[in-house]
Amino acid sequence: MGKYTKTEVIGVVFSKLKPDKSKIFADIGCGSGAVTEFFAPYVAKAYAVDLSVEAIKQAQERLRKFENVEVVCSDGKEFLENHNVDLAFFGGTKGIECMLEVCTAERVVVNAARVDVAVRVAEKMKEIGIFEEIVLVNAAKSYELAGGLAFKPLNTVFVVCGEL
Repeated sequence: MGKYTKTEVIGVVFSKLKPDKSKIFADIGCGSGAVTEFFAPYVAKAYAVDLSVEAIKQAQERLRKFENVEVVCSDGKEFLENHNVDLAFFGGTKGIECMLEVCTAERVVVNAARVDVAVRVAEKMKEIGIFEEIVLVNAAKSYELAGGLAFKPLNTVFVVCGEL
């Protein structure tokens, strides 16, 4: 998928998490903060969480315009053990099984770039009783080629969805 979640994929994530102004949202493994930026106007509170100091700096810069966003430098599992959230998005999958075990969100979405990881996440979600579906997202963007339009595909993403 590349380093950041593409807007086309964020749209699918948004449709699966179904945010509203009464919800608290967490973007675990927030990277640059693109997903949090998309969700912030639609939720009561949003957390952008990452372990990388570099990512946190990028996210802080990107998200400073939002009063309802808190950027947190933390391990995802530790964050989830200490915060109650309604909607959880996992942009990274390192340690995902442990994070899912402590996550109490009513809706959960995990993005995975590899099929084996998506299957592992789905199995863990089934084990804890929240698995709903996997959505395979294939998207392509147009570009000019020889006076016409062609399409360049984005990397395929497996969007694994769970709900209490």
